[in-house]
Amino acid sequence: MDEKKQYNTFAKEYSDSFLTYNTNSIDVYFRYLDLDLEGKKALDLGCGDGYDLSELKKKGAHIFGMDASKEMVVLAQQKNPEGTIKVGLIDNIPFPDQTFDVVVSKWAFQAEPSIEPIYKEITRVLKPGGTLIYLTSHPIRQFIEKKQNGKDYFKNETVKSVFFEGKISETGTSHTFNEYFSPAFFSNFTLEKYEEGLDHGAEKINGDTYPSYFIVQARLKG
Repeated sequence: MDEKKQYNTFAKEYSDSFLTYNTNSIDVYFRYLDLDLEGKKALDLGCGDGYDLSELKKKGAHIFGMDASKEMVVLAQQKNPEGTIKVGLIDNIPFPDQTFDVVVSKWAFQAEPSIEPIYKEITRVLKPGGTLIYLTSHPIRQFIEKKQNGKDYFKNETVKSVFFEGKISETGTSHTFNEYFSPAFFSNFTLEKYEEGLDHGAEKINGDTYPSYFIVQARLKG
């Protein structure tokens, strides 16, 4: 299955389950989004069913979204008829240069085979001094989820993450911290905040406790 379009198969179930099971990451994410967005243009990469766009709208933002799943875009547009929401990939963002004051993303980066093209595109569409906030799967989680013997942390491999106490499985590409905090990041962004945590609905392999996500807030230089 295409990693970028797999949500077509479970869009409605994902939308119905998200607020029930991912409560910790949602709380942390919206704490980061507690910004003055009045009159600002905000883009949600991998916007899913549009719930986060609705929250950004409440803060006064002009909302824009994109998702690889056509079904998710339909749900998002139904929730946010005044928003501009497109089908697209986050390594090829379908919006002009220097359009947005804020770019946000939740649970999207890990579906991509490479992180650097994402940073390149975000750098292009953000205004100088703009804010980037993203939440994604933790590399430790993805390493453990490889499940086979002789696992290699440094090798990009397909991994299956189990969400919502087993209701949904998502396929993604494993990444390292070096990929997220690379020269492509630090040459363009100033890191302002970092946090990691655990959702109770995430799979616990061998009963171990380990972070399921991390979140970053950064500012585009310039």
